Amino acid sequence: MASAMGQSVGQGRTRTTRSAPGRMAGEAAVSIVENPLVAQNAALGRAVEEEARGILGSQDLGRLEVRFRVCRDEAEGLKFICKVEGPAPADLHQDAVQWRWWSPLMETAQDFRAALLDAIEIRRQRLAEQAFTA
Repeated sequence: MASAMGQSVGQGRTRTTRSAPGRMAGEAAVSIVENPLVAQNAALGRAVEEEARGILGSQDLGRLEVRFRVCRDEAEGLKFICKVEGPAPADLHQDAVQWRWWSPLMETAQDFRAALLDAIEIRRQRLAEQAFTA
């Protein structure tokens, strides 16, 4: 299970979570860089952070930064999007593949979980196809 390190999260502050005990610091971490959802709906903000840490922290994706954005519409209420981004490889000739994902517009932590799991599966399939054709 992931353990939180750092300070509380609000807009502009970061909370980092290591993906698994025993990994070296900096090897694989999920940083919630921005989450204005916490100010709008604290329970939803915490729930999507937990989903992000749990799902991303259990994958071998290296260091990732996660940002949430709030989209409020009078008729439709509170919705949000998420951006997940890993650092680009230091060497352009390196085999590592940078991952960047923007979510669809979502309303619930369950929407977020489903979209993130789909994105990880699509990434896995694309990497497998690249390895097969290389």
